[in-house]
Amino acid sequence: MKKTLTYGGLILGLILFIAFNSLSGALFKSSRLDLTEEKLYTLSDGTRNILRDLKEDITLRLFFSKKVAKDVTPVVAYAQRVQELLQEYAAHAGGRIKVEVLDPEPYSEEEEKAVSFGLQGAPLNAAGDMVYFGIAGTNSTDETEVIPFVQQNRESFLEYDLTRLVYTLANAKKQVVGVITTLPMEGNPMIRMRNPQAEVQDWFILDQMRERFEVRMIPPASETIEAGIDVLMIVHPQGISATLQYAIDQFVLAGGKAIVFVDPFCDEQEVPNDPQNPLQGMMADRSSDLGPLLAAWGLDYNKDQLVGDLDSGLRVRLPQGGEADYIVWLGLRGDTDAIDKSDTVTAQLDTINSATAGFLVKRADAATTVTPLLQSSKNTQKLEKTAIQFGPDPKKLLEAFQSGGERLMIAARVSGPAKTAFPDGKPAAGDGAAPTADPAALKESKGPINVIVVADADLLADKWWTRSQNFFGQRVAMPTADNNGLVLNGLENLSGNNDLISLRGRGNSQRPFEKVNEIRKEADKRFLAKEQQLQQKLDDLKSKLTDLQKGKSGAEEMILSAEQRTEIEKFREEQVATTRELRRVKLERNKEIESLGTRIKLTNTFLVPLLVILAAIGLASMRPKPKGG
Repeated sequence: MKKTLTYGGLILGLILFIAFNSLSGALFKSSRLDLTEEKLYTLSDGTRNILRDLKEDITLRLFFSKKVAKDVTPVVAYAQRVQELLQEYAAHAGGRIKVEVLDPEPYSEEEEKAVSFGLQGAPLNAAGDMVYFGIAGTNSTDETEVIPFVQQNRESFLEYDLTRLVYTLANAKKQVVGVITTLPMEGNPMIRMRNPQAEVQDWFILDQMRERFEVRMIPPASETIEAGIDVLMIVHPQGISATLQYAIDQFVLAGGKAIVFVDPFCDEQEVPNDPQNPLQGMMADRSSDLGPLLAAWGLDYNKDQLVGDLDSGLRVRLPQGGEADYIVWLGLRGDTDAIDKSDTVTAQLDTINSATAGFLVKRADAATTVTPLLQSSKNTQKLEKTAIQFGPDPKKLLEAFQSGGERLMIAARVSGPAKTAFPDGKPAAGDGAAPTADPAALKESKGPINVIVVADADLLADKWWTRSQNFFGQRVAMPTADNNGLVLNGLENLSGNNDLISLRGRGNSQRPFEKVNEIRKEADKRFLAKEQQLQQKLDDLKSKLTDLQKGKSGAEEMILSAEQRTEIEKFREEQVATTRELRRVKLERNKEIESLGTRIKLTNTFLVPLLVILAAIGLASMRPKPKGG
């Protein structure tokens, strides 16, 4: 009797387990245990902090053409992932985030709304059906931020993109970028001096920065950083005073962000151009550094050395005729390890052009974390800048090239704790004067510093990344490289708080189903073979018909002989049979895939729980029976 009750209870437990397994998806949609390898559905600490501190009500609208795209399974699955992640944001925002999901069917109000937000539709088929898959966010003052189309190839940065959108809506004030530069980024003043009527144009990069940020130019002779600056952009800081270096030091230690472009040999720098004394221009110092600041941030940088990269050298024309790779002008490509694909700043960049760049080295005693963003190939040589100072000779550099066999870091992200570069206090304004004590001076960073350092300033100049085109009277940039993306992405990333900056790329939800792919490939091979066989039959028939037509002329060409009709009828029969065979191959392929999917579902639903129950029965039967039982 006891044994019967035991087995009856186990069977009842199995029934209840199956019922729970079937209904749990509907009953517990909002509760989820994240068992994915890279915790794809678990928000990062940085995102949680931003959501917890929200002071602004935000509405996030996911527009996805579910009905139109219902047969595009990968897109539907990814849209579900995006929707679930948005719901996770709402769950952690303390009621500050509301999520709406809309299906913009053709000619519907939802489609009009999607268009009004500036979302982009993608054509699905020849009939012109459009698929919308974008996100529009608004805050309480109706300011809008959008992701025009959610790109699946950017899935690893989905959390960063969503958090950036939320952060921007919650902090709608335009971020302020302060620019310190000794280069003519606002146009060459010498042109205006020679011709007051001449139009002096800004560098394109400065124009693009002004579209996204409030840009304030800080004279390199300044001794302070004005209040209200969110990010400093320092470009070729040649000869800036120790006082300004101190101001930069304190700005960064206090939590200010910076993107720095130093250069060992700046081609864009204005130098004396005296035809009577060409040596004067050659001897001019074209280098820049940042005094003791880079070392305090954990970096070593030698302003007398350049990167020579045999694999990345750009092709140039030689004065004596012919072409050669100029190993100090680099084309860094995203399809190699030259551009870091795991960082939000550089992940989507394909090409960076650089000229006479230097390199950075992490110091052995660095307390900061140094992450390379741009690197040379391993086929690289450290060159003294004197190798090009008195006239570049690409051919000579190639002949003398000797690979050091190591990658050289051209750009880096620096984060973590740092100490002041001026432990003795604020430098005095006069040369040789002793530093003065500053009671308010910071000796170490309040939190982690966040700085991007690039050992090349030339890459900002127009000629290295864009061509100018006149479009109805307006100057338009036609990019040939992604140098502007490096700058704009860097500024955008640094203009967020430390929580936003801390976000990195995550994994992808899509995993290859290897067995299914194997079945599909095998079936496709058979399908292709049949298709080729059919085409061969068609070609043979045409050849035979051509042979049968030989010798005929005029009206005879229009009359089919009995032999021709027999051949045509034979081909049609073979065509029908082959087409039927093609359909059979497709059907078998689909059946194999469906059968595999069914077996997996049955395994997950029944076999695994059954094995657990059988194991429990086995353990129960192995327990010693009580005496007298």
